[in-house]
Amino acid sequence: MSGLIFGGILAYTIGIAAILVAFGIAWWQRREALRTKAALERALRWVTEADSDGLDIFVRTTQQPNVADSGLSKAKVSAIDYADVDCDGEEELLIQYPVGVHGSALKIFGWRDGELYELARLSVGTPAGFQFGDFDGDGMIEIKTQETDWTAGLPYVTAPQIVLLMRWNGTEFKEVSRERLAG
Repeated sequence: MSGLIFGGILAYTIGIAAILVAFGIAWWQRREALRTKAALERALRWVTEADSDGLDIFVRTTQQPNVADSGLSKAKVSAIDYADVDCDGEEELLIQYPVGVHGSALKIFGWRDGELYELARLSVGTPAGFQFGDFDGDGMIEIKTQETDWTAGLPYVTAPQIVLLMRWNGTEFKEVSRERLAG
């Protein structure tokens, strides 16, 4: 009889200990999530409050060292947006800036493990910039921009423009449609 009572007490004690451990783990994970969220909010507040020079430095310092300088070292931020362009349920930071005489570039930053990281970089040879939304009605966000249609064999100023839609495929942004602008 005493063995049965001892077994019951032992099982009860183990059950209480397991519950306490589970609560401890849940509390720790919540604390880490709140710390990460606070860090993200601080980073986003810094980005939105930073002056133009601060953002320009941010664009330059995140450039890959093996990418040839094509005007990026002199980049001036022209637009900042937030959108979930990789369909992961979290908005990415989108920084646009001009490149060279006619070009536009876009750096896309995500948030992982409490750090901002460069998810992708896109560029086009026109000053059109980039827009974000569901442009083809499929329920997914695309990035829309314009590029020059060089197949016409015309100079830049008279060459037709092509509207490009790009979408994240899980590893990179891929073109999903190309349509020549009328005119």
